[in-house]
Amino acid sequence: MKQIQLIALGLIGLIVFGSCGGSNKPLKTKEEIAQEYLDSLDLEIEAAERFEEYKTNLNWDTVGIENSGLIITNARFVKKEYSSYKDIQLKYKNVSGKKIKAIKFKWYGVDAFGEPADCGGINQNGFGGGFDDNGLGIGRQTSGNWSVLSGNGDKIVKAWPNEIAFEDGTKWKSTN
Repeated sequence: MKQIQLIALGLIGLIVFGSCGGSNKPLKTKEEIAQEYLDSLDLEIEAAERFEEYKTNLNWDTVGIENSGLIITNARFVKKEYSSYKDIQLKYKNVSGKKIKAIKFKWYGVDAFGEPADCGGINQNGFGGGFDDNGLGIGRQTSGNWSVLSGNGDKIVKAWPNEIAFEDGTKWKSTN
């Protein structure tokens, strides 16, 4: 009886191990495993870079700005009093034909080397934004300063409205 049990166990072992592929292919070397790992890291880095590029392009999306009803006439860094930090100053005009209740802005600034500057927010790579809820009458022009505590800002490359709420309850919003 014990011999039959041993033979049965042997056959089961052959079936189990025989069904595992039985490939004569040798195991991977340490170098092959390391290369596969490095290749997978390269793919992860490439995906992260593409995602950052996508986010940057999304920030630059200004399609439809001409329909916003607002023109930004001047955008610049201004030095804060008693400090080495700079604020953002925008001058803008309501050309919509309706009274504006509130505006959300975006801007992009660079340092003296043309690289992204501190423009408010965390890790924005030169992008920042502000909000004005003081209202702006039809045909009126005003300006505002936003404290962004930029230590390296030199020039605002572009500033634009991102969203506008009008007194009549309507809204304009950029596509991004």
